[in-house]
Amino acid sequence: MSGIHRQALKSLQPGMQNALVIGIIVHSFNMKTIDATRTRFNNGERGVWTFTLRDSEEDSINVTVWGSAQFVRKLSSDFHIGSVVEVINPKVMERRPEERNEFFVPTVSSPYRLTMNEGNALVQIHDAPTRATYEPLLMLPIKNPDGLRTLKSIFENLETLRDQYVDTLVVVTFISDVRNVITRDGRSVKFRSFEASDETRDEAVSLVLWENEWIERAAFWTPKTTVILLTDARIAYDNFKKKITLCIARKTIITENPNIPQTATVRNAVQYYENDVMSGNFATPNPDTITSVMTIQDISNKLNKKLTQGERLQFATILKAYVMDINVESTNTGVISTRCALCKKIILDDRDSCMNLECPSGNGTRVPMNVMSLNLKVNLKDNTGYLIGCRLFGETAERVLGCTANEFQAMILPQRTELKWKYVLEKCNIRLHVLGPTSTFPNAVYNILSICRIEENDDDNDDDTQPLDEHFESNDY
Repeated sequence: MSGIHRQALKSLQPGMQNALVIGIIVHSFNMKTIDATRTRFNNGERGVWTFTLRDSEEDSINVTVWGSAQFVRKLSSDFHIGSVVEVINPKVMERRPEERNEFFVPTVSSPYRLTMNEGNALVQIHDAPTRATYEPLLMLPIKNPDGLRTLKSIFENLETLRDQYVDTLVVVTFISDVRNVITRDGRSVKFRSFEASDETRDEAVSLVLWENEWIERAAFWTPKTTVILLTDARIAYDNFKKKITLCIARKTIITENPNIPQTATVRNAVQYYENDVMSGNFATPNPDTITSVMTIQDISNKLNKKLTQGERLQFATILKAYVMDINVESTNTGVISTRCALCKKIILDDRDSCMNLECPSGNGTRVPMNVMSLNLKVNLKDNTGYLIGCRLFGETAERVLGCTANEFQAMILPQRTELKWKYVLEKCNIRLHVLGPTSTFPNAVYNILSICRIEENDDDNDDDTQPLDEHFESNDY
């Protein structure tokens, strides 16, 4: 590296030659391609990729890479959020706050920006003992957290805050699967939705991730445990929801489980208020406290009532219904899942531990501790309708079936079939935790908390369900 001089971000100057900058990537945009016929290069498809680099608690900078689509695509797939990299011989250019591009990149401390052009600059992994000094920066706020606003403060002042940016600290309460949408120009774009809350507001906020890096990282978030700091989240009018709301913009920086005292405070507060704030999300109610009785028609009517946009309805009830089927005979591998005993993350089939680097098992500091759990589907029927695909999982499934997940895995098919006939075609008291749909999550979720057969003498006093037609079989639907 003759002629290359290592520079800290705070020492950069415009026009500086042969600089080498080391830092950790804290944010990464999706790579974009450009029609080269509209540029002076006109030599094939061009690519551009922007990421945010940090080398100290105070100093950060945006880096833009230009080159052939193949060159840029490889770089953007090789280097990720959390990668400690060396940026070699970039152009150091002064930022101009009035430029349009500045509205679409994160706010950084440096008055400059770095530009890398294929053939003139390089980016590579910084594989040296000093990399350990950069890694903690990923969990530090990129701005002073003194200006954090609560969700209550934000949503009580939406009109005043419109088109402004705010910083807020929230607990993730739900993460959706990755989905796709077709854009107006015919492109397929993937996204992931999630919900978050804090102790100040009963209703969770729904947010959407569009950048691939965050879509992938969100798969490792744990509801009610993962805390995220949103720096420069935008208050804007949402054309889909038809209202002003909080959203993740291109300027937004996400810091996972930030190393600040407020993180433990907000996490503990949400756990403390789980019977209040979190009841509207995914805290599980105690089955013994459920007393209201509903029919399937009652449940459907309640779910079909029009709610405020983005609101998630939830309630718990006792349903007196017939169990029509439990998919214990399914050959689907998802019936039994393996999770890390420490962080509760799913263990992929080809792995022996979770991939959560914050977990002692995932980062290799402890021997993997994995546990198996059941994930079953149950179909229910009463005289008013059907509920298909109710979820029976975890310890609840073990209590209902009377066996552990390990014992279930060792069973042969006839033994599993025998388990389901404890309940199939029998009338039962089923305690349900119902999570209603939202515009972001369109399907209701029915979590079974307990199943108890109704004995004949108890059944004599119940007139809210009718006997099954004797010719109705559980596999008719």
